[in-house]
Amino acid sequence: MRDWRERLRLAVDLSEKKYSAIAWEAGITPTTLSRVLTGAHARPGFETVARIAHAAGEHVGWILREPRAPLSAEETERMREIGAFLASRFP
Repeated sequence: MRDWRERLRLAVDLSEKKYSAIAWEAGITPTTLSRVLTGAHARPGFETVARIAHAAGEHVGWILREPRAPLSAEETERMREIGAFLASRFP
């Protein structure tokens, strides 16, 4: 993925929530959400992006490609499941 906006759109799509629900949880209008995701809102505030990411169930670090956040929320959850499985099999 090329940029944070693509990862944010992916997070919203993978959440399987309606855009109106994401917007409501983020405290913005559906129009603002659409404008952020499409790029019509060229420079949204960090807080807005963070609230959208959290409403979608994603970590802001993954959206922004922070070095310490190499996994998405979905990947992190899967790693926790694998760790729990291994811990139960190999105490």
